[in-house]
Amino acid sequence: MLLKDKTITFKLLTISVFLLSSLTYSCKNKQKDNPEPIAVDDFPKAFVVNGGSNTISIIDLNTLSVKNIIQLTEVGRFPHHISLSPDKTRLAVAIPEFDFTLGHALLHNATDKKGGVTIVDALNGNTLLKMPLTNANFNAAFTNDGTEIWTASATHTGEMFIFDAGTGVLKTKVALGADPSEVVFSKDGTYAFIALGETSFVYVLNTKTKNIEKTIKVDPFPTNVWAVADGKIYVENKIVNTINVIDPISLNIVEYLDLDFPPGQMAFHPTLNELWICQANQTKVAYFERKNNLWSLKGTITTGDDAHAITFTKDLKKAFVVNQRGNTVSVIDASTHQKTNDIQVGSYPNGIVLKE
Repeated sequence: MLLKDKTITFKLLTISVFLLSSLTYSCKNKQKDNPEPIAVDDFPKAFVVNGGSNTISIIDLNTLSVKNIIQLTEVGRFPHHISLSPDKTRLAVAIPEFDFTLGHALLHNATDKKGGVTIVDALNGNTLLKMPLTNANFNAAFTNDGTEIWTASATHTGEMFIFDAGTGVLKTKVALGADPSEVVFSKDGTYAFIALGETSFVYVLNTKTKNIEKTIKVDPFPTNVWAVADGKIYVENKIVNTINVIDPISLNIVEYLDLDFPPGQMAFHPTLNELWICQANQTKVAYFERKNNLWSLKGTITTGDDAHAITFTKDLKKAFVVNQRGNTVSVIDASTHQKTNDIQVGSYPNGIVLKE
């Protein structure tokens, strides 16, 4: 009888060990299958917003590989462009519900599309705020002091919407005009600039009074404005293949560039004294050098399909180019002007910011 009890006890112990081992193995497998927690902030990173897959890819700048993915599906579709708060803790993304790769002309027929802004915690990927709009919008930008979010509705009667960045409460609206697009700020934060695509004007708004300070005459049908490292505002004109340069102090046009390609987003490299310009819908970035008060083409760099957005690292050693139809980010050695890597991201990436 004692021997039988010992046998039963041994069998029960064996079964318990087996079940415990199986459970431990199963848990380990589940942990392995899950992505790494986003709340790891010990590496320099790039945030790439992907319009087609409704995600933000987080690239580790040390390994040049995608470390994590933030899902944005629950906040809306076709996230467009991305900005980082001055304190580097929050991300702002426009949620236009419209696929801008179809072309801005089709936007005017998509009157049922709603817009919006989502604020995402840059440390853990959580959604902090969602601000709905009645129409599609192009981007959402933090003011230089981080207290407000500015975004414009891209319609024939476009308006600038100004939200409290902490609460998401709408503070005020400013009437603009036909087809406003990207909103950017001067380096000192005094002015906001926005191009009105179905006019020949860039509007300048005072960030304190929220009034329109000036309307600046530019080339017809300006498609965007960009604030670059030299402190000036560059007006992108895809229709006529030109760039107008605005001095944010005098609020006047001070330079013009005539191009043989439609320009996209651009960035300035102060050490090399070069202006790098994405060739819209193409596979190249052109770089210009300023000599004798004139910009001259120095060369081009092959990137990926549809070079769409560009930024330099803080040390100016690398450039990152978002290839919208290639679903990649190209890494370029700034000094040699050679591509060194292509990083696969989500579908239809359209914006990038670096947190270093």
